[in-house]
Amino acid sequence: MTLRALCDTNVLVSAFIAGGPPSRVIESSIEGRVELVLADPVLGELERVLNLKLGFEPERVRNITALLINISVAQIGAPTQPVEAITGDLDDDVVLACGVNAGVHVIVSGDRRHMLPVREHSGIRIISPQALLAELLGEQ
Repeated sequence: MTLRALCDTNVLVSAFIAGGPPSRVIESSIEGRVELVLADPVLGELERVLNLKLGFEPERVRNITALLINISVAQIGAPTQPVEAITGDLDDDVVLACGVNAGVHVIVSGDRRHMLPVREHSGIRIISPQALLAELLGEQ
């Protein structure tokens, strides 16, 4: 069974600015070892961070977004109902709700303050990029 994963914004930003485990998660998706699911709220925040905070050129941001959409197996919109308060951060609660709505197995996050301490929600594990890569290695 291929893991169906939703990455939060910090993992996607890190994948395109720093390399390391977050970029290997994206590579695993390209290789078909992970089914990447995108959430519109994450994509929107990714575009804002890359453009406004990191100063990426608009064309580069469009190319990154296009790559992610191309390698993903699904894209889910923002929740239409109010989201359950789980993490202490509304944006993170929206990501959790997107993961539930998309039926993912894991949410990949580097957020040690709000997301990773939750560990599991509605049957979805919340794990770091390193933990995901370790799981993939164990399956080989």
